[in-house]
Amino acid sequence: MKALLKTSKHQGFDLLDIDAPIPKENEVLLKTQVSTICGSDLHLWEWNQWADDFVPRLPLVVGHETCGQIVDCGPNVNLSKLNLKIGDLVSVETHLFAGCSCSPCKNGKKHLCSSGEILGFHKNGSFAEWLTVPVDNCWKAREGTDPVTASLKEPLGNAVQTVMTQPIVGKTVLITGAGPLGLMTIAAARAFGAGQIFVSELQPERREKALSLGADHVIDPKDQNLHSFIEDKTKGRMFDVLLEISGSNQALNDGLASISNGGSVALLGLFPSTVNLSLNENVIFKGLTINGITGRLIWDTWNHVDDLIYEKGFDPKKLLTHSFKIEEYKKAFHLMEKGVSGKIALFPV
Repeated sequence: MKALLKTSKHQGFDLLDIDAPIPKENEVLLKTQVSTICGSDLHLWEWNQWADDFVPRLPLVVGHETCGQIVDCGPNVNLSKLNLKIGDLVSVETHLFAGCSCSPCKNGKKHLCSSGEILGFHKNGSFAEWLTVPVDNCWKAREGTDPVTASLKEPLGNAVQTVMTQPIVGKTVLITGAGPLGLMTIAAARAFGAGQIFVSELQPERREKALSLGADHVIDPKDQNLHSFIEDKTKGRMFDVLLEISGSNQALNDGLASISNGGSVALLGLFPSTVNLSLNENVIFKGLTINGITGRLIWDTWNHVDDLIYEKGFDPKKLLTHSFKIEEYKKAFHLMEKGVSGKIALFPV
C-alpha cells in the first residue's frame, strides 16, 4: 500500500510502498477514507526539538486525524457488542489507551493512560491506504456523515476539551492563535456559552474568519498592544480565561501578563522548544489555574463534539481550504509551512 513515512530525523516525509497492516487481537482494519493534517504533523515534517523528544522510533507512518471503513477485524473482536459492523464509517480516537489499572484509566481519564500510545507518533498512523486501530478507539459516524467531517471530529474534540476544561459560560475569553484549531476553539467557545471572545492572530485572513465564527474582537499583536486593547474594551476588567492555541512563547506571555487574577488557562498549542515564562509575576502571584490539554475525554468529549455538529449546527468542513491526493503531500506541507491555509485533507487514492 502507499503510505507517508518519517524515515529520518530530517525535514520531510517519504511516500513509499509498504505491506498493508494485519489486524491483531482486539484491532480492526480500516480502509482509510480521508485524513486531515494537524499542526503536530508539521512538527514531524520539520523535526524540531519537540518531535525529537516525543517520537520514540523511526521509521513511522505519520498522520492521525482520520476516518475509515471497517473492512476486517482481528481475533476476539465482537463488533456487535460495540454497535459496529463491517462497512461502518468510524472516526478514530487517537489516544490508544490500554484500559489498565493505572490511575488515569481508573479515574475516567483513559486519554492519559500511563501505558497508552498516540496514533501517528508511537504507532503507525493514517497517511496510508489502510490502518489498524483498537476496536475500542472507534467512534461510529452517524448515517450520512461526510468523511471529511468524520476526520475533523478528532481535532474538533481537542478544541472542545480546551474550552470545557474550565467554566466557560459568560466568561470573557482570550484565544491566542486563529489557525484551524484556533478557529475550531472560537466556534466551540461561542456555542458553549462564552461571553466576550477576544482573538489574537497575526494573519489578516484568519482574523476575518475568526469574526465570522463568533469572535467579538480580533487583535493583530504586531500592530496593537494586546493589554491596552482588551483593557479598553472591558473597561479594565480584562479576561477570565486564556485559551492558548498558537504554540507561541510570545503569545503565551502576552496572555499571562494580561489575564485577570484568579483566571484559568488552557494550553493546547505545542511549543517547538523550551518556553520561558515569568512565573512569579504572571502565574504564582496571580493565582492562576493552568491546564495542559492533550486529547479528549473518552467518550464525553466526543459526545460534545457530536452535539456541536449535529445539534448546534457547526460544520467543521467550513475550515477546509485544500484537498490533495497523498502523492501531492509536498504541496500540502508547503502550504502548512506558510501558515496561510485552513484544514487540509489528504486522500489515499
